[in-house]
Amino acid sequence: MLYRALLLLLLWLTLGACASLENRLKPDWMEEAVPATDTLSAADKLAADGRWSEALALLDSAAKARPGEPAVEARRAAMQTRWERQKRVFDDQIMVGDAENQSHKIAVLEKLAWAQPGDLIVTSRRIYWKEVLASSIEALTACGEFHVDSDTALARRCFQLASGMSAPPETEQRLAVVGEKLRMSEALAAERQSARLEQERQRRARRLLAEAKAAIEARDYRRALDILAKVAELQPNNAEVIGLQETAWSMISPQIEALVKLGDHLYLDEQLEAAVATWRAALSLKPGDEAILARVDRAETVLTRLDDLRRQQRALPAGVGSSSD
Repeated sequence: MLYRALLLLLLWLTLGACASLENRLKPDWMEEAVPATDTLSAADKLAADGRWSEALALLDSAAKARPGEPAVEARRAAMQTRWERQKRVFDDQIMVGDAENQSHKIAVLEKLAWAQPGDLIVTSRRIYWKEVLASSIEALTACGEFHVDSDTALARRCFQLASGMSAPPETEQRLAVVGEKLRMSEALAAERQSARLEQERQRRARRLLAEAKAAIEARDYRRALDILAKVAELQPNNAEVIGLQETAWSMISPQIEALVKLGDHLYLDEQLEAAVATWRAALSLKPGDEAILARVDRAETVLTRLDDLRRQQRALPAGVGSSSD
């Protein structure tokens, strides 16, 4: 009996130790406490960081922990497809990069062969690399076909290289299809870009128009006119802009006229500096006005001459130029 009891105790302790060891060695994917949504989010983050193998391994673990769960299985299949496509992109980028390097190398060798026509080593190298490049025409054509709808830049690189090579009629037909798709895609991209730019112009015009209206309400008519000029460039036929410009000019014109008349009066009263300052104030309301600019130039010319006369008089010896009895 004692022997049997000891045997049962030993068996119980052994089973307990095994269970404890199993729990310690239990992989993370077997932890049921981790929700499936958290696992999917973690896998997506790993994939977004370019850690595809880790992302797929995490989903494999989740699929084992939750066999038959549709969300995990669907995400695993979708991510595998994405990774295979991304890997194809990487492989084709390497391939086309090598082909471009080979093409550049051939161009340099051709220049070298032209400079040294009798150099057989140069000639043989040029022939060798031409053959190497020509052997990649099928891969380049397939690259253009595969990426033409998703990565036009990569497809264009493959197409340009393949188009410069001698190809059988069937390959030329395939390249023609790729070329036509690229033209259509680039035309569509240009049209979309034009539409985006037009939308941005209209948004900017609306924003500026609101600023101009606010400036008119604040009686800052010069600022309103400056803003409205920008709107007119974006929307030349906008009747509202024309109306607001007329309103702003009707409010600012009397101020300009009054400043010009005051400047004229100061000029006639020989207060030249004050006249110039007044006319410049008018120019701040109506920049570039030729009539006002002419007044300023005339007054400044007179002021310059007067300054010259004063300097000449100061330079004369004492008593010179003065009258004596």
